[in-house]
Amino acid sequence: MKNKKNQLRKKCKFIRNTLPNSSCSDKIVKIISNWDIYLAAKNIMLFYPINSEISLLKLLDDKSKSFYFPVVSSDAMFPVKYDRYHGFCSGYFNINEPLGERLEDYSILDLIFVPALAVDYAGCRLGYGKGYYDRFLSNICDSCIKSVPIYSDLVFDKLPKEKHDKECDFIVTEEQIIKITNRF
Repeated sequence: MKNKKNQLRKKCKFIRNTLPNSSCSDKIVKIISNWDIYLAAKNIMLFYPINSEISLLKLLDDKSKSFYFPVVSSDAMFPVKYDRYHGFCSGYFNINEPLGERLEDYSILDLIFVPALAVDYAGCRLGYGKGYYDRFLSNICDSCIKSVPIYSDLVFDKLPKEKHDKECDFIVTEEQIIKITNRF
């Protein structure tokens, strides 16, 4: 299973690197900005994009929301509130992280955007293989919506899944929002 996932990761990275990141990111941000679930959410967790990932950073212009970003340690990940005055610093894996206090009460999170190399129509995502998001999402209450922003070319019918893999509730592509029907 691990070998199959690693081969798929290489394929998805190659595909993603050929896609028009900026225009797709802008389209996804526009779709999210008008999404009823986003509009109702107060506390939203984003991710800082790396390696051609979809960028949702333009959402930070929405001052009616509180945004959180993941901070990673050697074996765990936790949300930290973004403060536009303090910005970001380079963190673990050289990914930008906010400076600030760790969020202790995860139940305040309404919406989490989860990065992925690929996702399937059942909400199973393929990450980078370290398990940070799977471990983190296992501590999130069911009422918090988990959504994967991703290029439509990286949405598959079925991905390999292991028992520790955590599913998302929605997929947002540059074309549409896909609700994972078996999740509700």
